Amino acid sequence: MDESLQNRLRNIERRQNLLLVLLVVPYFFGLAELVGYWVAGVFAAACWTVVLVWVFVSRRRKRSGTGA
Repeated sequence: MDESLQNRLRNIERRQNLLLVLLVVPYFFGLAELVGYWVAGVFAAACWTVVLVWVFVSRRRKRSGTGA
């Protein structure tokens, strides 16, 4: 694929990730007001753990898929 197109796609993906983070934070505080900060914190930690594992696995698959 063309290098300039790859760069544009990476930039779009970064912007999407930033928007997701900016949208999730207010929902976390709303959830915390409903169920308490302790419960919301445990839930957030569990979600972040799942997200981190997903990121590591997907990057590892991308790297192994390219033959590197």
